[in-house]
Amino acid sequence: MVRKIIHVDMDCFYAQVEMRDRPELKNVPLAIGGAPGTRSVLCTSNYIARKFGVKSAMPTDYAVRLCPNLVILPPNFRKYKKASEIIQNIFLKYSHKVETVSLDEAYIDVSDHISATDIGRMIKEDILKATGLTASVGIAPNKFLAKIASDWKKPNGFFVIKPHEVQSFIKELPVKLIPGVGKKGHQHLESLGIKTCEDLRRFPPEVLALSFGKFSLDLFYYAQGIDDREVCTDWERKSLSVENTFLKDMTNPEEMKLYLEELLSEMKGRVERHLEDEPHKKIKKIFVKVKYSDFKQSTSEETLIPFEFEENHFDKLANVESYYRLLNVSLAKKSSPVRLLGVGVRFLTGEEADPIQLSLLPLCA
Repeated sequence: MVRKIIHVDMDCFYAQVEMRDRPELKNVPLAIGGAPGTRSVLCTSNYIARKFGVKSAMPTDYAVRLCPNLVILPPNFRKYKKASEIIQNIFLKYSHKVETVSLDEAYIDVSDHISATDIGRMIKEDILKATGLTASVGIAPNKFLAKIASDWKKPNGFFVIKPHEVQSFIKELPVKLIPGVGKKGHQHLESLGIKTCEDLRRFPPEVLALSFGKFSLDLFYYAQGIDDREVCTDWERKSLSVENTFLKDMTNPEEMKLYLEELLSEMKGRVERHLEDEPHKKIKKIFVKVKYSDFKQSTSEETLIPFEFEENHFDKLANVESYYRLLNVSLAKKSSPVRLLGVGVRFLTGEEADPIQLSLLPLCA
């Protein structure tokens, strides 16, 4: 049976919620994120701001230089989550096969329905009526193409790729639009003369693997319009972390350790709350993340020995000496000021082997 997959992506979600609640912001460049001068980045921006080059994950100070009249609001995640819950309940009206990607994005499998197009239009209408927000909807025979389709006519878009249209559509699709192909990946593909999926088809996976590793197989299949991934309704958290970007780059390891202790205290509380909801989860690793002044980053990890993650020993989790050691490993990798420091844990997932088989030795990534 040919799948019918709907991908729903809310238009500049956080910014759109704020514009809905404050109509005076509708016609001004708007971004959601940290204030200028705080080394923060943006969560999102509205489409007016995007015309100036303002994008999500962009440093706030740089965004203001691109757009001096940019209005910046701090994020209100409680409000965004409330809107998201309304939207998620709309999805469940039409299918129990819903894969939530984030607060503003989801895949919906409606293969059992006669017309995915009709369902997609009803979802758009329901979201607008219930929240006053617009969504872009893409419909296709698989997740990869559905995601491409939802972005095809943004904002407030609606685009359908029917099964018999897949091959004609995919041939001319620019490779830069393939999810997972970032700026560097796109540049490398272009250096090989690969601009479209039709160009990409000329390269077998073993050749692509020299540059893209495991992702090469995905690229190969995407170029054929193939994606066998199912809509996954059971999402499993694999890690949890907290981090902080410093107002000024730091060079003193002892000062960093003080910040690390604060982060560790916050993370311990978050982990404990998470394990109250999912008591079966086990912690298998602890890690320290360091981002340097040139934006390159390093993550140093340590695997807990089996009895520790079997019992979720918080003594080990909160042992600051373990994190000091991992911090020192990262600092030894690169002699450069540090702009961001983070700490976290990785959970044992259901897909993994018997915990006894895990390495007992520290490792660095």
